[in-house]
Amino acid sequence: MPSANKFRAEEFSSKQVPYSLEAEQAVLGTALRDPSKLTDILGKLPADAFYIPRHRQIYEALSDLNNRSVPIDGLVLLQTLRDGGGFESDDDKEYLLSLVDTASAITKVEYFIKVLKSKFLLRRALDICAEVSEMCYDNENPEKVLDTAGRKFNDLEKEDVTTQMSDLQSLVKEEMDRLQEMKKDTTGKFEAVKVGIGAFDDYVGGLNNSDLVILAARPGVGKTTFALNVAYNMATSSRYSPKKTVAFFSLEMSKLQLARRVISNATLIDHEKLRTGEIDMSDWEVLFNFYRETLRGSRFIVDESSTITVAEMKAKLRREKDLGCIIIDYLQLMGSGSTDNRVQEIAEYTRAIKLMAKELNVPVILLSQLSRSVTKREDKTPQLSDLRDSGSIEQDADVVLFLDRPETHTPNTPKKNIMEVYISKNRHGRTGKIELLWDGTHTSIKSIDRAPVPEGI
Repeated sequence: MPSANKFRAEEFSSKQVPYSLEAEQAVLGTALRDPSKLTDILGKLPADAFYIPRHRQIYEALSDLNNRSVPIDGLVLLQTLRDGGGFESDDDKEYLLSLVDTASAITKVEYFIKVLKSKFLLRRALDICAEVSEMCYDNENPEKVLDTAGRKFNDLEKEDVTTQMSDLQSLVKEEMDRLQEMKKDTTGKFEAVKVGIGAFDDYVGGLNNSDLVILAARPGVGKTTFALNVAYNMATSSRYSPKKTVAFFSLEMSKLQLARRVISNATLIDHEKLRTGEIDMSDWEVLFNFYRETLRGSRFIVDESSTITVAEMKAKLRREKDLGCIIIDYLQLMGSGSTDNRVQEIAEYTRAIKLMAKELNVPVILLSQLSRSVTKREDKTPQLSDLRDSGSIEQDADVVLFLDRPETHTPNTPKKNIMEVYISKNRHGRTGKIELLWDGTHTSIKSIDRAPVPEGI
């Protein structure tokens, strides 16, 4: 016996598709009656905004004549339509003349353009519903279905049918308005996202929404520790009201291992003591205060799924309010890991993650490994070419950060407990190098009183 939902779907499919005969006739008639308005109409409506096939043919023919700078009149349009294979009967000629008559009383065509836009968007929405419905009937993975629906409706919401060209004067006025709003704003919505490490924020200026930030290092240098410090700082910062949600996807470490590192950083309880459970009463008091007070109201969420896809990430993240940052640890653990076409597979993931950052309008910090080549050089300074399985990593990234701790490869270095952060790419500002204090006992990274190295590293 068919389900109630199936009956509902059949009932839905029998309803009238959204379109407006009168609006389509009014817009075409206006273009024929006053060809000087055609350029403006063409800039606002695609051909698919016309639902009736012969109206769409007329509009495409008008567009073709306009593109070829051919003066438009009824006879030229009719011949163009006939050359395209149609409009052969006398009735078709009469219909074109009737369109002109239809527009005779129209003073403002903008209203009818808006009607066509709205009907077109409704039809687009129906197409999305049909696609998602088909996926459901085909028993697709629910996460994939939700991601497809969410992404397509999100794109539709932002769509204005066509992207308009803008003159410089209007753009400058828009920028002036934005600057005025920034001056008055007290919510911090225009500010870059601060990572909570003073030396880094001062030098880089924070992270921008929709940025893809690559954080790369060789194993054991401390990229997970750096990322956890950033995540904790953002999630507990008093700068944000309400506090921002930070999502940490760990494809390597368990969520409890991550929690121990955060506890050690925040409370200065020795990480080894937390691992072995050998903590004393004073440590317990600090730990309880951290749990009850510091974490109150914070939103630091962790996902330890080792095989998660970008689509599944987005499906989970759309449910979160006040999302402030996403961290993924780490890129090379995503996908099948097959050696066949691995570079292309990594490229697809970085592109998908960049699109996720743009869609959700938050910075995404994507951790990545460096190739072994950096360890074989006399100069251990990381370079963009050291990005493992690089492909499009450098191309898609807005910011590329490399981490290095000299003592990991140069035992006699005077730079003990120093983490070097190389800003090797930055679409929004300067590049260079800063030095931070590395505290491995408490998995903590802090600023030190040392001037940053200028550009030209």
